[in-house]
Amino acid sequence: AAFLAPLGASQAQERVRVAISNFSASYISMHIAQKRGYYAEEGMVVEIILMAGLTSTRALIGNSVELGSASNPTAAVQGAKLKILMVFNDKPPGMLIAQPAIKSVSDIRGMRIGGSTVGSLEYGWMKELLPKFGLQLEKDVTFVPVGSTSTRFTALRAGTIDASPLSPPSNFLAQDAGFPVLLRTADHLEDIQASIVATDERLARQGDMVRRFMRATVKGKNYYLAHRQEGITAIMEFTRHKDRELMARVYDDHMKTIARDGTIPERLQQIVIDRSKRLTGVTRDVRPEEIFDFSFIRKAQAEVTQSGWKP
Repeated sequence: AAFLAPLGASQAQERVRVAISNFSASYISMHIAQKRGYYAEEGMVVEIILMAGLTSTRALIGNSVELGSASNPTAAVQGAKLKILMVFNDKPPGMLIAQPAIKSVSDIRGMRIGGSTVGSLEYGWMKELLPKFGLQLEKDVTFVPVGSTSTRFTALRAGTIDASPLSPPSNFLAQDAGFPVLLRTADHLEDIQASIVATDERLARQGDMVRRFMRATVKGKNYYLAHRQEGITAIMEFTRHKDRELMARVYDDHMKTIARDGTIPERLQQIVIDRSKRLTGVTRDVRPEEIFDFSFIRKAQAEVTQSGWKP
């Protein structure tokens, strides 16, 4: 197999593994870039692998994946040499949903609130949200680690928990089933959700691969923003949901939280860092440039625009 194939043929394809925490609309830009051949045009085959947050960070640091995803920079704040390169959502998606008898947040005193794990993203949100309603997580409310958003919806239906933060589509299914919405997370706090992460070492050694990956992902996102119907179809494929009407609600809801250019302002970077510091008990000064590096995404956006490419 030593013959020279024409450029752009499969022999030139570089394999890039990306770990993500769930198959949700948050990561849809990558699915679209893959389906529409944008990664292939950049000479790469991208493999999207499902991995829990902490496992994904370990895999990233251990070089068993090239890129990872994270919804908070706790590992980096604790000193891991990682950078957030692109943010998919610049507002937290989801809602706090409760049993039908519960009418307000203050009603959940003494009750069980379901989340994924202690220290997870929504655990941090609940820790911050509840005091706004005169409650303390762990003191006035019992935190029950249940698992993913769909597992939490099942637990809510079974009555094993009294309330839970749910993200799309579980929050819509819960509403349709008669469970009340106590609050929308984005109305009460600022945060990010879902991002692309790389090690400092990878950026130094494979900056070109990261740039190409970013260019293709930007195209995927721009296509998703520009084409609602195709975007809905893509969500159905990626999340393996058959209900088009439900996925249309997911798409429209995602339009409220999506980071249009993949970056966030420095003010929000600091809010995100400070929240991670509180969660991990880190007291040292952590500057945004230690955690975020938007130079790759900005360059990719500029190159895509300059090339005259249209979604």
